[in-house]
Amino acid sequence: MRLGLVADAEVLSFSPLYFRRIYALPYETYVPRELGEIRKGIQERHWTGFNVTTPFKEKIVPLLDELSPVAEAIQAVNTVVISPDGRWKGHNTDYQAALYLLGEFANIYLPWQAVFILGTGGAARAVALAHKELFPNLPIFFITRSLQRDKLAFPHSYHLLSYEECPNYTFPERPMIVQATPAGMFPHVLSLPPFPISRIQKGWIVWDLIYNPSPTYFLQLSYKQGASIETGFLFFRKQAECSLQLWTETWCTIHSKTD
Repeated sequence: MRLGLVADAEVLSFSPLYFRRIYALPYETYVPRELGEIRKGIQERHWTGFNVTTPFKEKIVPLLDELSPVAEAIQAVNTVVISPDGRWKGHNTDYQAALYLLGEFANIYLPWQAVFILGTGGAARAVALAHKELFPNLPIFFITRSLQRDKLAFPHSYHLLSYEECPNYTFPERPMIVQATPAGMFPHVLSLPPFPISRIQKGWIVWDLIYNPSPTYFLQLSYKQGASIETGFLFFRKQAECSLQLWTETWCTIHSKTD
């Protein structure tokens, strides 16, 4: 298999190192100059499949031939499988990783009373969809910089809350906070999302999807406030494993027909 990552030039991902070191697979990073050149660029590299990260998780959707049900629901893709006939199918293994980890967290932290997700991007919506499947009766809040009422690509009911409202908002006694923005990612390790740290307290669960650094500055401050914290490393590893499974299934199908 030949694999890769489509990413912005400023994104520092562990994916190339992870797939090379752990699985001994060819895996490279491709930084397209513009969206329109992605298809040709990947065809020239003869990839079996690839990951997609910031800022292409949503932008790449129109270039795909097919979407999995989850990717269709949230209109965001982080994994693409290339079939033998050249068709591209988009998947979202962030959802699969979130489904697994939220189930694990439930054994440790439940009951939390609601989930508040910082950000509205593809990873944020993937976590929200997994949360809705596991805990259908718990409310979902997306916290955003502005309360634009454009409907999010999310198939279930949700609430919007602005960062400006957070200092005076009446949070439940035991919420889960999911940090799903790029704030605090290397090299900007001291950057913080505009969520008031002073509101975080003992009994809260704070999960940051960023894995570099681990823990993030946001998690360090949350821990000092008394919150239980979870880093993004297991999230990264689980979504990578799910991606590899998808690529391997296609690869094995191809070679079983040619043997």
